[in-house]
Parts: sequence; C-alpha cells; structure tokens
Amino acid sequence: MTGRRQVVWPGAAAVLAASLFALTRLVAARTPDAPKRVTCSFSNPAYSGYCRETADVPKNGTGDAVCADILACLNDTACIKTYCQATTVRGGWKLESVKEEEKK
Repeated sequence: MTGRRQVVWPGAAAVLAASLFALTRLVAARTPDAPKRVTCSFSNPAYSGYCRETADVPKNGTGDAVCADILACLNDTACIKTYCQATTVRGGWKLESVKEEEKK
C-alpha cells in the first residue's frame, strides 16, 4: 500500500454549487412563462357525481374559455370528443367551478 493522499481543493464544493445555481438560473431565464392548466368541474342530474376535466390553457387564453368549450361539447349531441370518463350523456350539463394552476 502506498501512502498516496488525494488532495481535494477545499473550495471545490462551493464552486460546484455556485455553478449549478448559475446554470439553473440561466435555464429558468430562457424558459417562457410556465403554461397553465385548468380543472373544470361539471354536474348533470343524469351523471353520478361531478365530472372533472383537466386541460392546458392556451398561451393567450383563459381557464374560463377552456371550460366553456368543454361545456359546449358536453351539451352538444354532435360533439364526438370524450369527456367525463367517455360519458354518452349530452345535454343538461352545468359548469360548477374553474380552477387554474401552474403546470408542473
């Protein structure tokens, strides 16, 4: 066994931490505003419980508009999109709540 010692520069951990912090800030500065998501809650007497749908909010859109679009589909017999666990109940839906949140 040789008596070799590894020499570690005492400030290496601090330099590494500062570099990672700076890199994180740089990436965050280049990332546009985080997109938002909206959770819409709907009710219908012919549907058991509440229907909750979560969707992305377009960059210049609103959660209310997204929920209104989903509500319009739920109340339109010609709409072929699937919502509320693919329910076939069309008509009589009511928007109960709109909750926006940052997308993670």
